[in-house]
Amino acid sequence: MLPEPAPADPIRLDYALTHDDLRDGVAAQQRRGWVRWLVPILAVAVLAAVVTGLVSAEVWELPADAVAIVVGVVLVLAAIIGGVAVLLVRLALAAMYHWQAHLLVRGNPWLSQPVQATVTDTGIHLRSATEDAAIAWSHHPFYIETDRSFVLLASKGLGAMSVVLPKSGLVEADPSQLRAMLATHVRERP
Repeated sequence: MLPEPAPADPIRLDYALTHDDLRDGVAAQQRRGWVRWLVPILAVAVLAAVVTGLVSAEVWELPADAVAIVVGVVLVLAAIIGGVAVLLVRLALAAMYHWQAHLLVRGNPWLSQPVQATVTDTGIHLRSATEDAAIAWSHHPFYIETDRSFVLLASKGLGAMSVVLPKSGLVEADPSQLRAMLATHVRERP
């Protein structure tokens, strides 16, 4: 019989969620990999539209040098349009996350109260002036790590319940200890 691993030391966090912490949690939860495919898709769409226009206008009877220049210009334009589109999408998403975090704080003022969180092998215990909750690992089986926090998720879907643990709240531990604890009990969402 294999010996049971020794229980990990509890990790304590003391924090008050800020607007930025909540925005980070909302953004992490809604983050998807589709944005990285946006530029190639837009570039192909623009290139296809230009080629279709050239074919229908019977412009293909250009000298070889002119065709190379036209294709080069089309590729540069496709890259510029794709870059601008990605920038606009990111700006729109940032504004949406800011608005959602604002609504969360406005509708739940207790979210900004000081919280003491204790992370153990059995789950997370959250304590504030008005709340005292124990969350089992099975209730939040996924997590996402961002630059400023760890976001625990109840499911992979959009709108899932989440718990934001800001890295700035770590009292005596460093993020690697919390990361190791999370990796032991929950899965990182891709």
